[in-house]
Amino acid sequence: MTDSSDFRHAFMMFRSVPYPAYPQLLELQDWNSLLLTIDGHIAGYASKVHDGRMRAQDVPNLDQLILEVSSLGSSLDQIEPVTDEDRQSIGDYRSYVAALGRMVSELGGLADQERRSTD
Repeated sequence: MTDSSDFRHAFMMFRSVPYPAYPQLLELQDWNSLLLTIDGHIAGYASKVHDGRMRAQDVPNLDQLILEVSSLGSSLDQIEPVTDEDRQSIGDYRSYVAALGRMVSELGGLADQERRSTD
């Protein structure tokens, strides 16, 4: 069961992971564009929940955002690095997506807890 401290911890861990450098590999550049879009939505909502300006259960399409992060992680695994720099970039992105995934998952758990407490 997720509580607000689990979400807050995941949020702070996510905030401590730097966004990876812009990649050289074209396929990874395209993938990065998708990540930027999803990341912006999730980080904005997560900041509002963390600061108490929004309840987790009010985050729109939260289940879809969780699925999108999972799908991003899977699609990253399909990208073949060409150079050592590509391998490093992919590793950096894996770490970032893992932190983002944990945070959005905890956000989803917190939303479920909020819904149960209002029933």
